[in-house]
Amino acid sequence: MRFEPDLHRGTAGYYDRFRLPYPDAMIADLVRRTAPSGRGRLLDLACGTGQLAFPLRDSFTDVWCVDAEPGMTDVVRAKAIAVGAAHVRTVTVGAEELPVGPDSFELIVIGNAFHRLRRAPTAGRAHTWLRPGGCLALCWSTSPWAGSQDWQRALAGVLRKWQNALGAAGRVPPG
Repeated sequence: MRFEPDLHRGTAGYYDRFRLPYPDAMIADLVRRTAPSGRGRLLDLACGTGQLAFPLRDSFTDVWCVDAEPGMTDVVRAKAIAVGAAHVRTVTVGAEELPVGPDSFELIVIGNAFHRLRRAPTAGRAHTWLRPGGCLALCWSTSPWAGSQDWQRALAGVLRKWQNALGAAGRVPPG
């Protein structure tokens, strides 16, 4: 499936407000498993509005939030200012175009987005960007419309209706 680069244009505020957060237990498990040094650099690739970067930020001295959609990085920048996280920076560029050298990051996270990226080039670049012993974590969370409860089926029906009415069939990821 091909995703338009501006898939989320104009939605960043809503995305940030209504997207379900990653569970605290998942964040804690990620920190436990990757054991950040507390002095390293984190890359949140295809970051959206920073749903992974912000809960992980205290484990790193430098946090890069990279997204191709300017609205998303605008929200990240505003959130960083609001919480006094001067070590959180934004880069508005596609994942494959990030200008960074090898051995730059201790941890790279991609949350709910790897399926929308050019996977082979992104994984290859991520491999070179990681410091020795670093980790690439591909993270997903559950989707509220992918379940089998009555309200989830109803929500999925509404989403399909509007997807078709807006001519977006095939452009919106399932689940």
